[in-house]
Amino acid sequence: MKLIDALPTTKYINALRHSTSDLFQKNKKNAINRVRQMYADPITSKKVSPGIWFGGGKDSLALSIVVALSGIEATHLSLDNGGDVYGHGQIFTEWRKFYKDKWGSLPKHKVYKTEKRYPYIIKDFLEWGKVYGYEDLNFWNWGQLSEAIIYEAIEKFDGEYMTDKNVLFLWGNRAGEGQERAFEISKKGIFQKISQDNALEMPYLRGLPIGDWKDIDVWALLIEQNCPISPIYSYNSIHQKKGNRAYPRTLWYCSPDVLCSQFYRWLAMYSPVQLTELCTLFPEIPERLNKSENILD
Repeated sequence: MKLIDALPTTKYINALRHSTSDLFQKNKKNAINRVRQMYADPITSKKVSPGIWFGGGKDSLALSIVVALSGIEATHLSLDNGGDVYGHGQIFTEWRKFYKDKWGSLPKHKVYKTEKRYPYIIKDFLEWGKVYGYEDLNFWNWGQLSEAIIYEAIEKFDGEYMTDKNVLFLWGNRAGEGQERAFEISKKGIFQKISQDNALEMPYLRGLPIGDWKDIDVWALLIEQNCPISPIYSYNSIHQKKGNRAYPRTLWYCSPDVLCSQFYRWLAMYSPVQLTELCTLFPEIPERLNKSENILD
């Protein structure tokens, strides 16, 4: 989908104007140089190409463009685990064409598919926890099982790409996304050297080249490069309570988003199949919604 067809008019015009500003051009240049410096760092492995964690959202699209402009060859890594709202993966076909038209070749892209989709991973772990005495576990409270769920759905795929120590992973995480990420960046920096306590695991490097960018910088880059985006960005008629966002980022459950009625209103309008699935898998959801307000009718 074209940006001009997805974004509200004012937002698009502001980002278009920003794309020609000296400030944005400086931010873009800094991000490109960061990628080059991270890869040139003596500790960075040159045996394995850097991996870009690529979900298809606006930040990962911007990161992909920055890395391409840096001239560093990287492999785009995507997870197919059923965790996205509606599915940013819809952009992959358009994005590949855009990438080939712009840089003359298809991007390296590796998709990891979990054995079970994310909602079923959660369901199975909650049921396992109850068998072993975690009676308070439910959709609203993962308790001590949260790390196991996240590992199964996300983290274990880091290791599948690492065939050597100090592999560089590039993320589109930004401080402007929220307090948690702002704190992480302020504490660990833009270039993070991750050590592993387990001797059997390998250390790796995490680079955040656009870590200090604002939303408008991301939109400006996508507009400047005429990059397509996921259609989810046009689904903005129901704002989320948290930060008054236009849409929920993902279906990463057990987060403040799932406690807000707007989240389910959004699903009811734009992704009713997912809403039905959630309510079927987790009866806690319709029970809670029926007590608060009848938003599913």
